[in-house]
Amino acid sequence: MDKGNHRLVDESELISRDLSWINFNHRVLDQAQKNDRSLFDRLRFLAITANNADEFFMIRVGSLYNYLDFGTDRTDYSGLSVNPFKEALFEKWKYFSSSQNQCFQDKILPLFQENKIKMAFWSDLSDSEKEKASSYFKKMIFPMLTPMVHDNYHSFPILMNNVLTFGVVTKSKDKKEKKKMSFVQIPQNIPRFYELTRKDNLLFIPVEEIVRQQIDELFKNIKIISCSLFRITRNGDFTLEESEDIETNFLEELKKKLKTRKTGRVVRLEIETGFDKWLLNKLINHFEIEDLNITKVEPTSIIDFTGLWQ
Repeated sequence: MDKGNHRLVDESELISRDLSWINFNHRVLDQAQKNDRSLFDRLRFLAITANNADEFFMIRVGSLYNYLDFGTDRTDYSGLSVNPFKEALFEKWKYFSSSQNQCFQDKILPLFQENKIKMAFWSDLSDSEKEKASSYFKKMIFPMLTPMVHDNYHSFPILMNNVLTFGVVTKSKDKKEKKKMSFVQIPQNIPRFYELTRKDNLLFIPVEEIVRQQIDELFKNIKIISCSLFRITRNGDFTLEESEDIETNFLEELKKKLKTRKTGRVVRLEIETGFDKWLLNKLINHFEIEDLNITKVEPTSIIDFTGLWQ
C-alpha cells in the first residue's frame, strides 16, 4: 500500500467496514491455529474463513466494482477514494490468503498423520488405489463432464461462480491450427474428496486430482498442452429498485437480479501456480481483471477450503 494511503487509514477517525472485515477473518483464522483445538475444529474454522471470503468478494468487493465499472467515485470511511481503496483492500486480502494457505500447509496438514488421515495425491497412491480412483471417475464423474471450447467458432462460455474449473489448452495434429482453450468444470454434486481406506488410515484425494489424471479421456486424438486449475468469483451484489408496488414486483425483481449472478463481472481469480501463461493472459483479457484480482495457490495447498467441511 502506498505510504500516503497507509497514513490516511491510520489517521481516519472512522473504521473501514471492508478493511475491518479482513481483520475479523484473521481472528477466525486464529481459531484454526490454536494447538488446544482438535484437528476437526481447526479444519472447520479454516472452512469458515473460506466461506466468509467467498461472501465478502461476491458482496463487498462486488459493491466496490459497481463503482469502479461505472466510473463513479466514492470515499471510504478510511478516507481513500475508490482506486486507492481497491489497492489497499487487495493488499490486505493477499496477506490474509497467504496466511490462510500457510496455516493449512504448516500447521494443519502435519496433524493428519497422527490422526490416521492423509491428503493424498496421485503419486501417493498404489496401483490398486489408482484403479479404484479411475473406476470412480468413469462411473461417477466422467458422465457429468462437458468440455466447453473457445475458439474462432465458439464464443467464450459462461463459467459458473465459485466452481473449480480446468482450463485446458489443446492443439490438434494439424500443424497449421492454432492453440485452443477449453474449460472443464468439476460437478458440484459430488464430494470434494474421494475417500479410500488404507489399513487403519483414511485417504482423502481431492476430486480435481482424479479429473486431472483422466483429462485425456475428454480429448481424444488431441494434444493436451496444459491443464490449469482455477476458480472465479463473480460480483453477486445487487440492490432492489424501489417501486410503489414492491410486494408484487419483489419476487420477479429478485429472480432477475439472481440471474445476473451467473454472468456478473469477475472480481477474483484463484489459480494454481504452474499455470499456463497463455491461458492466464486470455482469462485476464476476457474478464478485464488485473494482477490484484489474482490469487495464486501452491500445489501443496488446495483451492477452495470450503471443501474441508467434508
